[in-house]
Amino acid sequence: MRRLAPWRAHQRVLLAIGRMHLAAFATQPQHHYVLRLVDRPTSPLPLPDVSSVIDRGPFTLEGDLALLENQRIQRIVCKNSGGDGAASKLTAARMLGLPIVMIERPALPPRHEVHCIDDVFNWLDSPS
Repeated sequence: MRRLAPWRAHQRVLLAIGRMHLAAFATQPQHHYVLRLVDRPTSPLPLPDVSSVIDRGPFTLEGDLALLENQRIQRIVCKNSGGDGAASKLTAARMLGLPIVMIERPALPPRHEVHCIDDVFNWLDSPS
């Protein structure tokens, strides 16, 4: 019997990436994916082996520890949201020794920046 490489073997993965990119994970159907969602899905999720936990933040360290332990999470994939909202999940994962993959935020396109109200008014009055 052929053994799967460790990263190909069945894992319980917490996906904290929002719904937009879930379909990409369907290419790895050997894993069980756990999603924490604010609202119940209104259509089937694009993953073959998935469960969802419906919950709304703010989340606590105690709650995230319980989530990770109760769901038997082995890995976490999350987005760098740039705020403190994910701090408890990341701290809980570190306490449990869970590996985390964090998806970097996309680079912002170049934009005009101003630092005072007068500059805002000048920008509003400019032709372009």
